Amino acid sequence: MSWLPLLPLLGVWILVVMSPGPDFLIVLRYSAGGSRRSGVRAAAGVVTGIGVWAVAGLFGVTVLVQRFEWLYTGARVAGALFLVGFGVATIRAARRQPPPDGGDTASADSAVAAPGAGRLREWRAGLLTNLANPKALVFFGALFASLLPHRTDLVMRAATLGAMLAVAFAWFSAVAFLAGSPWITRGYRRLKKRLDMVTGGLFVGMGALLIPR
Repeated sequence: MSWLPLLPLLGVWILVVMSPGPDFLIVLRYSAGGSRRSGVRAAAGVVTGIGVWAVAGLFGVTVLVQRFEWLYTGARVAGALFLVGFGVATIRAARRQPPPDGGDTASADSAVAAPGAGRLREWRAGLLTNLANPKALVFFGALFASLLPHRTDLVMRAATLGAMLAVAFAWFSAVAFLAGSPWITRGYRRLKKRLDMVTGGLFVGMGALLIPR
């Protein structure tokens, strides 16, 4: 099968993955407040979460969730609690006087995520931030149902998924690289308290949007 019928799907995906949201914020925060490597590890966690949702949507888990609505509601509540909790922890950490070198970047993360060591912290933060939004499952289900050709075989499905994940990782790695520039990190550390207050508020707001009405 040719790649040509899949170009509309990939075009939509590029626009979606580049739109600002919790994934963008978590990569930005670890890159500007830590290092490019920290940002790339957070990006890898985000892309891992995207892979989980995409595989679920690709193989019809969306139908199961639509049949058992309580599963989707429960996932939304859990996601909302995580994002709100992360935001509140970030705000609380920002209110404390940070060290001059801005080395308190990880304090809010450890308050929400399970204790971990070293490099896994950033990956886990990216993963949990992405998995906190179960609306992604509905999105992938709709995306594949509307733009993935009906007769796409398993090999092309896997190739399409791989291309989508590659696009996502390339974008978030670029964000990490740019945000980790020395002049950006210096500016972030000078304004860390204010920026973390804003970031925490955005996480709280995005979590509140997930709460079922």
